[in-house]
Amino acid sequence: MTESEATRAPAPSAAEIPPRTERLDQLREMMGKADGSVVQMTVGIRNTTALYYDRFVMPLIREHWPAVLDERFGVKLRLAACNLYASAPYTVLFCAPNRPLAVRAVTDVANRLPLPFTVLGYGSRAAMAVLGRGTLKAEHRRIILVAAFIAVVDHALDHCMTDEPIERGRKMKALLRGEWQPDTPELKLTRALQVAMSDQLADWEKAPFEAAMDKLRDWVDAEIAGMTNVVDPSGLGHRVAGVEGTIDGLLFPVHRYAGEGARAWMYDVSMFVQMMDDYLDVETDIEEGRKTPVLTGEWTFQDIDQMWRRTVDGLDDLTRAGGLKSKHYVRFVREAYVLMLNEVLEGMASGVAD
Repeated sequence: MTESEATRAPAPSAAEIPPRTERLDQLREMMGKADGSVVQMTVGIRNTTALYYDRFVMPLIREHWPAVLDERFGVKLRLAACNLYASAPYTVLFCAPNRPLAVRAVTDVANRLPLPFTVLGYGSRAAMAVLGRGTLKAEHRRIILVAAFIAVVDHALDHCMTDEPIERGRKMKALLRGEWQPDTPELKLTRALQVAMSDQLADWEKAPFEAAMDKLRDWVDAEIAGMTNVVDPSGLGHRVAGVEGTIDGLLFPVHRYAGEGARAWMYDVSMFVQMMDDYLDVETDIEEGRKTPVLTGEWTFQDIDQMWRRTVDGLDDLTRAGGLKSKHYVRFVREAYVLMLNEVLEGMASGVAD
């Protein structure tokens, strides 16, 4: 997708970029309208993420940053954690090679019988209810804490620290190492979420968790590089570190079910969401002097379209690789993904999830 400096097209001027309403229509047309009959699968995932958000994230918010509940970011935090970040690991469970028993009971039947999507949706919702209330409690807890942490740490670094960029980076990495006591509600919540998500790690979780934390520190360096106008040789505006850190954090709780095959697909989805976000935020980024790959010409609408198709095709491949090769079931999982990403787009369009 990236080109050499010699062949890359000139960066577009603000006048050459379509108005926001037109860009939004482009994205909607590109993604297409999902089959609404799959909605119960997404409802099942949302119910589980909301249940564990209320159980494990809300107490930390009330203890460390209760004022956020009356702020716009409080709404965004819940939406980002429950509807965006936490959805990815649950989606891969429905096509993973080592699916939990409750999921396997639905997927194996769905793979053999071309049941209506409405029936499959309710079956998936029932499977999620069993998972959410009866099994995998440690995994559910970890997923939602990681999801909330991703949203909070990003917001805290970008919007809640008044230091110069280099000092922000130094403080944030010291906080993540446990070497600096946070002095604001936003940073206290950041640290509390980090401590909670690392609590009671199983032996098999420790190595992937530490690898994810290494990626997180790389992300801090990348963010500071972007703030100080350090050129990213890849042309991607230091976005890769954030994509990899986000996904490594979200994948580790379900890695033993999904395996390594899910990682590349989740990277692509995270990158697509970042591309879509930058494409919608052109005016804000111009006003704030932020050079994103969209504004440098590295990401065009055609690139975003290609990445979208890559994520859809990648999910099809992931489902088949998990042993679920029925065209009917592959399409069911794909439609659920399209529906959830349409919800993300509309959240961005409304400004709640931007």
